[in-house]
Formats: sequence, structure tokens, C-alpha cells
Amino acid sequence: MKAILILAGPYSSCIATQNIWQDSCSKHNIEFEIHDLTGNIGKKLAEKLNIKSFPALIVNNKVVAVGHPADEQAAEKLIQTLKL
Repeated sequence: MKAILILAGPYSSCIATQNIWQDSCSKHNIEFEIHDLTGNIGKKLAEKLNIKSFPALIVNNKVVAVGHPADEQAAEKLIQTLKL
């Protein structure tokens, strides 16, 4: 499984979100990529999946989370659910 996080830019909230998802994916040995909306990959994924809110977490070509997670436990719970 691979998780892809698309960020809107170098904003503090995006960096905080990145850290939470990166830590959670790392704990569960999930491959994790980060792309910025201004880059080609991020832009193409956002268009393909019709994403309008950011940051957006994508797993298996589906948007599974948008925005900043409520806390690390919420992110952890989502990752565990995805692994089932």
C-alpha cells in the first residue's frame, strides 16, 4: 500500500499535517509520498481525482482524508482501518 499526500503549499498547517501522516505511515510500514499542488504530479492527481480541498491523503487512487487530522490518534485509526 502507498499513501500520497498532496499539499497546497509550504504552510504551517500543511507541514503539521505532513508530519502526522508521515509518522503514522512509517509506524505501519506504508510507503509515503508527498507532492505539492504546484508540482506536476500533485496537480495531475488533484485534477484526476477532482480534489478541491487540501491537504489530501490518497490511498489506492481514492481520497481517504482531507484537511488536518483532528489529532495523531485519528490519523492512526484511519491508517489501521485502511490496512484491514
